[in-house]
Amino acid sequence: MNVGVCGAGGRMGKEVCRAVSAEKDLRLACAVDPAYAGKKLSELVPDVDNDLVVRDDVLAMAEARVEVMVDFTLAKAARVNLPRVLRKGIHCVVGTTGLSARDLEELGRAAVEGGVACLVAPNFAVGAVLMMDFARRAARYMEACEIVELHHPAKIDAPSGTARNTARLILGECGVEEAEEREEGPRGLTMGGIHIHSVRLPGLVAHQEVIFGGKGQVLTIRHDSLDRSSFMPGVLLAVRRVTGLTGLVLGLEKVMDL
Repeated sequence: MNVGVCGAGGRMGKEVCRAVSAEKDLRLACAVDPAYAGKKLSELVPDVDNDLVVRDDVLAMAEARVEVMVDFTLAKAARVNLPRVLRKGIHCVVGTTGLSARDLEELGRAAVEGGVACLVAPNFAVGAVLMMDFARRAARYMEACEIVELHHPAKIDAPSGTARNTARLILGECGVEEAEEREEGPRGLTMGGIHIHSVRLPGLVAHQEVIFGGKGQVLTIRHDSLDRSSFMPGVLLAVRRVTGLTGLVLGLEKVMDL
């Protein structure tokens, strides 16, 4: 399968290039990143043996006959690039955060028009997806909860997409479909009464704990990503399974049989 990476020069993009290149059934066919256009991919990712030259336009994916494009960029770029690629009939796996509900609607339309799927996930660590699923199940039996998410200082959004998605899953399990969001001071947010706290410190990668409280007891469910390589098994799983889907697909759990 031919795979392309958009945002190939970024931290996550480089990891995806390494991961795809190491798989026998996948071929890294295209790398796009305007900041590094014209450079050899091997200069950006020395441990990847590939003679690709980084391109500046995502339509290079169609030229390279890419079947699945992985996007780890910025929301501003993704909301322009992804619909163009989807309408070319290329499946997309998206880890870019900060996309709005309106952005997702547009991606869904573009995917249907292109006859492909667009899988958007707030977190590709398999353990993190399990953590969210466990938290959803616990919500049936525990009285209340709060979410604490911890990330590196360069993370743009706060609270994280994972924390927001965890809150939505918990609320949905309790029958709340639409929850009001209210900001409460620096890096503080409530969703449907669930408090979300954000921490940004050097040395952190991606961590989250969901703390449930009940009569005479506390349940803590925590996941820690200690390295960006922790996201790659989930990315590869999504790449392999997205081709069997159509339209907008939200969450890695949709291809994990949970």
